Amino acid sequence: MSVAESKPPTLQERVAARIGTLTATERRVAEYLSAHPQEAAFSSAEELGRATGTSDASVVRTAKALGFDGLPGLKRSLQGHLQSLLTPANRLSASLETAGDDPAAVLTATLRDHVERLSQAENSIDTAAFGRAVELIIGARETVICGFAGLEGVAEYIATHLTRIGHPARAASDTGYRLADRLLLLSDQDVVIAMGHNRINRETRVILDHCAAIGTPVILLTDTLGEALRDEVEVVLSAPMSRPGTFTSQATVLILLEALTIAVAAQNREQALGYADRMNQLREELNGYSLADEGLLTLPKAKRTPRRQG
Repeated sequence: MSVAESKPPTLQERVAARIGTLTATERRVAEYLSAHPQEAAFSSAEELGRATGTSDASVVRTAKALGFDGLPGLKRSLQGHLQSLLTPANRLSASLETAGDDPAAVLTATLRDHVERLSQAENSIDTAAFGRAVELIIGARETVICGFAGLEGVAEYIATHLTRIGHPARAASDTGYRLADRLLLLSDQDVVIAMGHNRINRETRVILDHCAAIGTPVILLTDTLGEALRDEVEVVLSAPMSRPGTFTSQATVLILLEALTIAVAAQNREQALGYADRMNQLREELNGYSLADEGLLTLPKAKRTPRRQG
């Protein structure tokens, strides 16, 4: 038997082969699982039941009807398949195939894809969990934002904006031994915002374990890891980042973090506006000019060189 012949069938192949034998409810579940493999790979039976308008029992029955030993077997199969799709080369290939080669078409496809992701995020994010995240940030001595694999800049950006509204914040996105320096002074009076898409890297694993050991609450921003890590964090904010196998977009994460920052500022408007005014004053002093009330730019006067007396 060849390697190709020995490969187990994918979920999509199983659904196509058995769709005629499924009940109406099972068919609905199977079609959702086939169309949303990332969600299916990391969600609980209860969550999948809600997503399909059925029940957790129906989800389990469907998994068995598709030839798996239950939902755990189906999820293991999906996770293994997704792992093979998530290499940079495969992501780029899938993105290029979807968008085509016409620049205008690429622009349109990218914008529409982000609009779709944000629309899904509006429905998937738990507003109560979002409110709890805001409470944790407001009550913290310091907020530490951790992002890796392309999220380092997002972490720095949001740390800066939280600082600008008077809330102590910093990024901790170093890798290797340098991350230990960033985590050393964490306490149970702080809060950590951790960002992760579809895998737990070594740094994120160390952060979660360290926070659990010292009692630091963690806010997790993710698209697929919520179910796997729910018991290890204080709050999960789940939002879709991209289609399976394509480039992971940071837009949803960035907008969600900006919403958290604005929500924190809204709880103490006077403080936030006061720090914003102070920052503007410091900028004017550093730039060497002032902005007149009329909106005119007043440049510093040039120093005159004394004339030599003849």
